[in-house]
Amino acid sequence: MNYLKGKTVYLSGAMAALADGGVKWREYVSKKMDDLGVEILDPTKKKSHSLEEIGENKNEFRELILQERFYELAEKFYPVARWDLRSVDKADFLIVDYDPSIHTVGTIDEIVIAHIEKKPILLKYEKSQLNLFNPWITVRVKPEHLFATWDDLFKHLDDVNKGNFNHGLWTL
Repeated sequence: MNYLKGKTVYLSGAMAALADGGVKWREYVSKKMDDLGVEILDPTKKKSHSLEEIGENKNEFRELILQERFYELAEKFYPVARWDLRSVDKADFLIVDYDPSIHTVGTIDEIVIAHIEKKPILLKYEKSQLNLFNPWITVRVKPEHLFATWDDLFKHLDDVNKGNFNHGLWTL
């Protein structure tokens, strides 16, 4: 049926606290999205007003934090955050790599906005981290959209693509 062809996904998850900036899982997921004909909004591949969140500007942002130059930080970082939030607005659905051991503001903000916009939010978690799982997540993400493995999440997307899904949860 190709229900997902031409749709857009935003890939949400920790970046700053990860050694690879969150690049590896996004590359892995992007391959599957390409196969489904889904357009990808990937914050690890953005350039916003010549700024990168995980690239060359990461150290500059960290230095501004350490120097408590918060006004300058807010001004410089705003275009980066705005790109992410605008991407949530443009996306038809989100895929989130949820790691409760990492305290993220951006990811949670993206989830809240997508929830308010009534977009499907597919969240992948690790069973080994269930003791850290924040119950607030289930207020924003439908229990049917919580997946312990990438394979389970991809199987769900294959079902959606075939038209076999709860139309109350997927209103694209």
